[in-house]
Amino acid sequence: MHISRKILVFALCSLLLWSCRGDEVIYPTIGTHVTDLTGKGGLYILCEGNMGSNKARLDYMNLEKGDYYSNWYGAQNPNQLKELGDVGNDVQQHGGRLYAVINCSHKVEVMDIQARHIGQVEISNCRYMAFHGDKLYVSAYVGSVANPELLGSVYEVDTATLQITREVKVGHQPDELCVIGDQLYVVNSGGYLVNQYDSTISVVDLHSFQEVRRISVGLNPTRLRKDDHNQLWVCCQGNYKDVKPQVVVLKNEQIVHRIEMPCANISVCGSTVGILDGENKALCSFSTADYKSLSTLSLSTYEHPYGLLLTEDALYITDAKNYVSSGVLHCYSLTGQECWTAKTGDIPGHLCLVTGAYDLHGDTTHHDTTATYSPYINRVYEFVPGMGQFVNELPKYEEGDDAESMCRKCEKAIANNAGGMISLGGWGGYVTFGFDHAVENKEGRDLQILGNAFYMTGSDEYGSSEPGIVLVSQDTNGNGLPDDTWYELKGCLYDDPQTEHNHAVTYTREGDTLQNPFHKHPYYPQWLTADEYTLNGALLPPQSAKINNQNVQRILDFGYVDNKPNTDLEGTSFDLSWAVDASGQPVTLEKVDFIRVYCAVDEILPQTGELSTEVAGAIDLHIEP
Repeated sequence: MHISRKILVFALCSLLLWSCRGDEVIYPTIGTHVTDLTGKGGLYILCEGNMGSNKARLDYMNLEKGDYYSNWYGAQNPNQLKELGDVGNDVQQHGGRLYAVINCSHKVEVMDIQARHIGQVEISNCRYMAFHGDKLYVSAYVGSVANPELLGSVYEVDTATLQITREVKVGHQPDELCVIGDQLYVVNSGGYLVNQYDSTISVVDLHSFQEVRRISVGLNPTRLRKDDHNQLWVCCQGNYKDVKPQVVVLKNEQIVHRIEMPCANISVCGSTVGILDGENKALCSFSTADYKSLSTLSLSTYEHPYGLLLTEDALYITDAKNYVSSGVLHCYSLTGQECWTAKTGDIPGHLCLVTGAYDLHGDTTHHDTTATYSPYINRVYEFVPGMGQFVNELPKYEEGDDAESMCRKCEKAIANNAGGMISLGGWGGYVTFGFDHAVENKEGRDLQILGNAFYMTGSDEYGSSEPGIVLVSQDTNGNGLPDDTWYELKGCLYDDPQTEHNHAVTYTREGDTLQNPFHKHPYYPQWLTADEYTLNGALLPPQSAKINNQNVQRILDFGYVDNKPNTDLEGTSFDLSWAVDASGQPVTLEKVDFIRVYCAVDEILPQTGELSTEVAGAIDLHIEP
């Protein structure tokens, strides 16, 4: 393998790099970046996650800077081993704190306004929240589907001590609640009483903390909002068969208006009430003064309209998609024009607007919203080649270099569209790199990794192929280092019976005898202080052949670096949906923070020496140059 005989064919435009705060780059959670902004402050998005999956997630959108951060809570709280928990049910700001109800984890998570953990309140089967003064009120189901007749509870919590101070029994399976004056109103859905749903609102006196009366409203009430006239808007879901859903308006506890329509969610801003019609896929707006219809926004392209928030600046609506994978947050202007979208966690259901616009580490930001991310490699974290003829040459080792300085030399060669190249040496040699953002798993291919492969003349079946395997990782512990679980992007030879998935090679300084006439320098990485090191991974079966007196390799179908020419976008690009775990099971990764490429072949050819994967750069295909 002579580098001089390979043809490197790619031309890329240079791009001015931008980092989030000076020279500090945010790696763990950055997702979508938008420029068509309509709001102020920040927006928290509580993604429910499916029951039993422990995937509740708190995302954050900096509305002034245009950055959407996936799993903001996880990045802000790296020591919370189970992260947020199981099924996020409600999120609200009160005072200088943020509160989130995590239903199946039986807790209310208490955070500062930047979502850093303060404490928690343990409440079994907690549902929704309301605040009054220094008190938090939390509804909770009691019993179960098998034992549905037990009345539900509302708990009073002291926000200073986070201790439960009082409990009151209300109706069956209480859901949303709100305060008017010294009265607490709680809708009783009877969610466990299938075909015999509750149909009342419990009224609790906050002085005595006793239920003083119940108001009949309609079958299966679940959503409750207070408007600017102290009217209550109640979404009654019916029985999903012959009793149709409706929205009931109460004034002074008397029903004054009914709207016959399904209601997936409801939001109030000023004198406008927005009702999300999940069945007919529309947002319908009404006046709080006379209940007249103001406008209808079609959501026909949504799969399942779910979360809703009306603000003074914009409308935010989420699409839960198929309820098992990532959803989408949509932002609209007040006139109904879509401004931007962002990919969220699973089942984005609850939105909370806050006044502060923060970056990852909590600093208030007022950055230029026209800034963008680079599509090219930004940083090299690790460079550990296997022994080979281009080791210590690509990049060039100089006396005094250590692992850190060699990584910086790799960056100079392959980062920022530099146009250079590095060699990973013999089998197992690897490089780990990242971008100035997380690479998102979107539809189609997500990432292109460049090498210097080429086809032999007159053939696209054989040529110079020195395949490298791609691993990806998420910064789940939030420390900005590639020390979390790695997942392999499954290539076409993954299931080949000749592929050895648990291969290992130990290279020794003493065994540095692989010299050939063209390269007589040491092949052992001279910057390594140890006299031996072991590399692990998968070994692909040999693909070499001799055709027309040339040593060539069979070009593999897909899934490997330095296998096809860089001019072949499909042949050199990768889909994060190919990821599998150590046992070969598919995994769903919404984004990745680190990429590793390692040489997956172990062959030494008589004319050209060992096969070794070369890397010449990488491109996030979702970022425009």
